[in-house]
Amino acid sequence: MKILHVAQKLPGGPASYLGEILPYQQALFGAGNVLVSGCEAELNHVADFPGSDFRPFRSSSRSPRHLLDFMTETMAVIRRDRPDLVHLHSSFSGLLRYPISRLPDNVRPAVVYCPHGWAFNIATNGLRRRLYALVERTLAGKSDATIVISRFEHATAIAKRLPAGNMHVVRNGIAETPPSIVPPPVPFDPAKINLLFIGRLDRQKGFDVLREAMMRIADAPVHLHMLGANVVDGDGAGVGDMDNLTMHGWIPRREVFGFINAADAVVMPSRWEGFGLAAIEAMRQGKPVIASQVDALPEVIGDAGFFVPPADPVMLAQTLAALDRPMLARLGEKARGRFVANFTAERLNRELFEVYRAALAARYGPGLGPVPPLVPADRQPMAEARKIA
Repeated sequence: MKILHVAQKLPGGPASYLGEILPYQQALFGAGNVLVSGCEAELNHVADFPGSDFRPFRSSSRSPRHLLDFMTETMAVIRRDRPDLVHLHSSFSGLLRYPISRLPDNVRPAVVYCPHGWAFNIATNGLRRRLYALVERTLAGKSDATIVISRFEHATAIAKRLPAGNMHVVRNGIAETPPSIVPPPVPFDPAKINLLFIGRLDRQKGFDVLREAMMRIADAPVHLHMLGANVVDGDGAGVGDMDNLTMHGWIPRREVFGFINAADAVVMPSRWEGFGLAAIEAMRQGKPVIASQVDALPEVIGDAGFFVPPADPVMLAQTLAALDRPMLARLGEKARGRFVANFTAERLNRELFEVYRAALAARYGPGLGPVPPLVPADRQPMAEARKIA
């Protein structure tokens, strides 16, 4: 079986997702049978993936001209490589559902589409959200299976009148242990509660709310460490003047896990989140999450953290000022247990294979047989993986 993954933009969620599923799929289906179509300048975001299995297009810009080039170049890859299944990642890749559906029957692959967060759930103007929903409804019948990453995403899709028949909830998952633990270059102050924010300093992630909350508790024994861009649309203004906040900027991903390990908790004051990958990364390392009570975050975090209303710096400040280390340690134990029970890569890969099997059956008819037993890719001999496939 040959699979082609398509990501119009690789950095961020799509690259993290591919990093968890590509090693397993390469072991299962064999070298050369798992391909990735992405921007040629972004291959470095997919760690340890062979360049010979990468199908580059020239630009990940979202201007009309570059989007047309992306679609033209990717369709040429599909015609040339003849994958059995194409897995489309995020909304702009999802536009390929229409031209793929127009391919001759002997060329057209099975199509699995995952928006990685519906565009119509973004907090933007109502007209734009209605347009996004219209596009998704129009193209919904062009895929053999649609993956949504949370029950929240499923519920909002049904509310927007998307068909439920081929929609599957497959929540994100990550490896049970982080790939590396590199201590932060500057030790965290043990006399303070050390909090960590990971992400863009933008409206979605609620950085402005968190900054105001930290200004309100300047005298509390709480320190915030921030991993992310310094300024996005001016949202980073004033950070350098705050004694209870340290900006570390963007750091290599392999170093993020050391910061999580050193922190007492992770803060996610987002205005909207289709899932919230940083939450399960924190929970994997036994760290509780303080998050906005919005979208999928309560579903993911459960009883392994605290929730505050979105865009409410007063309530966030009160919550952060009341934290104590023994309470956070108890919540951290719950966080680790919740992660193991719900958000491992092993579970993600098993459920994803089931979706592939359903999509292939819808496209070609039944006949894949039972789902193979899943073991970590580095412990499964390649010959055995090929025999199972």
